[in-house]
Amino acid sequence: MKKVFYFLLCVSVLSCGSDITTNSCFQNTIAPITLDLSNPQLNGLITPNGTATIAGGLKGIVLFNKGTGGSFTPYVALDRECPNRDCAAPMIVNAPILECSCDGSKYSLLNGSLVSGESDCSGGARRYTVIQNGNSIQITN
Repeated sequence: MKKVFYFLLCVSVLSCGSDITTNSCFQNTIAPITLDLSNPQLNGLITPNGTATIAGGLKGIVLFNKGTGGSFTPYVALDRECPNRDCAAPMIVNAPILECSCDGSKYSLLNGSLVSGESDCSGGARRYTVIQNGNSIQITN
């Protein structure tokens, strides 16, 4: 009886999943990037719906201030690589949208989800984790 109980316990734990959608087209990993929010390069992040672009990722990273705060960071970080991987140029930032100039597909800066067009990838644009600690943010996988 104990063996059956432990077996069922193991199966139930292993079957637990996450509701986070993983992008099927991006498997890159990045070294953590730490940024000081007082850096003039990040002035675009001062106001809600503001953006700033930085080097990193596959074709650069766009940071977006979604305007929420409290106990959660208001910042989102998305790779500028077109999810369809059909474009040599980075996606164009036109807040609150990222647009692939080659196929016209559009992605939300709020979460990277497909807004219009077609995507061969599940999960939309490649999203990175942003952790805020005081006046600095860290971007990781």
